[in-house]
Amino acid sequence: MLTISEIINSRKQLQKKPDASELRRLPYKKAFIYGRLSTPSQVRDSHESVREIARLVALSKRDGYQTKLDPDEIEKLLVKMTGPILGTVQEEGAVIVDVRDLGLSGQLPFEKRGGLLNLKELVENGEVGAVYLTEGVSRLSRDQDKIIPYQLLKLLKEHQCRIRTPDGIWNPAIEKDWQELEEEFEDAIDEYRVMAKRTFRRKKQKASRGEFVGEPVPLGFIVPVLGQKPNGQYEYGKLQPYGPHAELVIRVLRELIKHNGSIIKTVQALIDLTFPYFPKDLAYMERLTALRRCLKTPTGYEITPRLVVGLATNLKLVGIWQWGDSEPIVDNHEPAVPEDLFLKAYELATAQNKPRGRAVNFETLDWAGLLWCMSDPEPRLISSHNAGGRYVCDYEYQRGKGRTCLDITARFIDEPLTTEVLRQLDFMPYADEVFEKLEADVTQGKLEKLQHRRAEATIGESIKKWQSLLQTCVDTETGQVDREKESFYWDQIRKEKARLEDLSVRPMKNNNYTPDHLAQVSYFLRKLPSNWNNYPGSLRNRLLKLIIAKVELHHNQERIEATIIWKVGFKQRVTIHRPLARGRRDAYWTQEEDELLRMLYPSSPVSVIMAALPKRSWKAIAERAPRLHIKRQRQPDHSPHLGRRQWTPEEDKSLKLLYEAGVPLTQLSVEFNRTVHALESRAAARRLIRPSSTKWQNAAVTWETHDLTPFYLQSPGGGLRG
Repeated sequence: MLTISEIINSRKQLQKKPDASELRRLPYKKAFIYGRLSTPSQVRDSHESVREIARLVALSKRDGYQTKLDPDEIEKLLVKMTGPILGTVQEEGAVIVDVRDLGLSGQLPFEKRGGLLNLKELVENGEVGAVYLTEGVSRLSRDQDKIIPYQLLKLLKEHQCRIRTPDGIWNPAIEKDWQELEEEFEDAIDEYRVMAKRTFRRKKQKASRGEFVGEPVPLGFIVPVLGQKPNGQYEYGKLQPYGPHAELVIRVLRELIKHNGSIIKTVQALIDLTFPYFPKDLAYMERLTALRRCLKTPTGYEITPRLVVGLATNLKLVGIWQWGDSEPIVDNHEPAVPEDLFLKAYELATAQNKPRGRAVNFETLDWAGLLWCMSDPEPRLISSHNAGGRYVCDYEYQRGKGRTCLDITARFIDEPLTTEVLRQLDFMPYADEVFEKLEADVTQGKLEKLQHRRAEATIGESIKKWQSLLQTCVDTETGQVDREKESFYWDQIRKEKARLEDLSVRPMKNNNYTPDHLAQVSYFLRKLPSNWNNYPGSLRNRLLKLIIAKVELHHNQERIEATIIWKVGFKQRVTIHRPLARGRRDAYWTQEEDELLRMLYPSSPVSVIMAALPKRSWKAIAERAPRLHIKRQRQPDHSPHLGRRQWTPEEDKSLKLLYEAGVPLTQLSVEFNRTVHALESRAAARRLIRPSSTKWQNAAVTWETHDLTPFYLQSPGGGLRG
């Protein structure tokens, strides 16, 4: 049986905090070797810095971590790396080597540094207990706002994670180590600021002489290599025209002028052209040229709309040099294109569109941000044009590489999908339950606030009590201090302050609801389906995004097959039939219509073509013919000029009778031997009114739906064929 003293000692051991030696002890959990160098040039040229990362593997083994990773093999792999390093993570046993951040700046946030983000997640999950670095915490971050360093220190402290370098071991959970690491972060940030100021000053001095200072080299130019610095870096001269690319730049600008400044048409005209790769003797230009931002193809760099705009507005093409906000230098280098050509292209590329008047805000479309086009080679998010009320998938068109994939009025998507989703939602049985839950939350929130205030008051009184007892530690006669009693009182004060701090950061329900708020929520849930169209589009869109993950659209000219993917784990298919409508975006040309157009358009009279295609206007026919590469033959017109014929009283009387009776305009065109436009103009002049049934009618939306199906019951494949 245990004695009282043994129980007391065991409880003391449980309450005893680990000392510094225990907090620095290795191995502890897994070792994470983090490698980062600031620039790609350092990765390429600083082989010794790269080798230091591999040596950390050997250091982790000496610290007791078990792994089969070979430091020599890691070193060979890292030294061979010369380009962007993506996905380079090796893990074996208790050691992880992550060098994805080689060549990335220490100022970048977690989201843009895969290695640092991986470290953060592993520490949060309790998997990593030691971070191995080559040169201290400056490898982790040089964030000048000091946000990331403190986030990292706090995270490492919470999980008692060690920081290991060849110089020693630190743990932010130790107050002294926290201060040292904090000072090291501060020094690294100050060092970076000083270095950045010096680098900027040197660049500015060099740029003032019109020399290359490291920015992307514009198309049509190269920078010659003049020599090498002692550290191995190249010295470059001023820009020089590069013939193979300069010729293509001139071609691009001429096409832009030819198409009156239309970027899309320019790219479409150059669809078969690419900027060729540099030869071997100019291979270094592949990492300096502005072309590195363009997509690579087997024949060269792809010409994009962004590239065309950049060329038409870059003064360096005509020999003018400017860096930052410095004064431009005219005739700094030999131009790559004629000045008159550049000026014409520049004027077109920078021309302002006609003012559209006051800005107007348009409500968000219901399904904006949820629709994905699955008819492209890879899924594309369909853009929503709120002002035009339509959904558009035109990725290839905007790149000048193809036609618009989908351009349809929003109601053909919104009405079927929204109807089917609302049909699945019936909040009536749950409205009372939700209402009661909200009332309970309000009551609980008030109770929590009251308990919170009472706890704060109690802790505050306790702190005052222990502070007043500190005075009793001093003997009033001798002046001696009872150190043991004083230490005990201070421990109690620190504990109470820690409780008060925990209490202040403890989340509380912010239930500032009133009975009116609760009544509004209840009414909203009950009336959601019937009041749906009364809510603004932005609210409807937010509601849909709460319950729908996305909608996949497979489409052709006749129908759209939509697969609604619910966040709760269901799928629902809705097949929407696309109607033959007069609107350009809603209508599609059938194969029969195209065949009639090919047969009649070259030589038949307008009246015959219009009669054969009654659902098409002449403007629509004239726009469709060039798409099918059909040309209309010019033939002498021996018939009397219809536009100059005067209207007789008999014709006016007959027109009034037939027009107001609702006789089709195509039939009237044959009856009066006049164009449809002439008939409409005369009817407007005579203020004739047609029956409402003959006016423009929006095409009805029809669709078919299928029941909700759980993911695990979905058959593979699916989608629209044909």
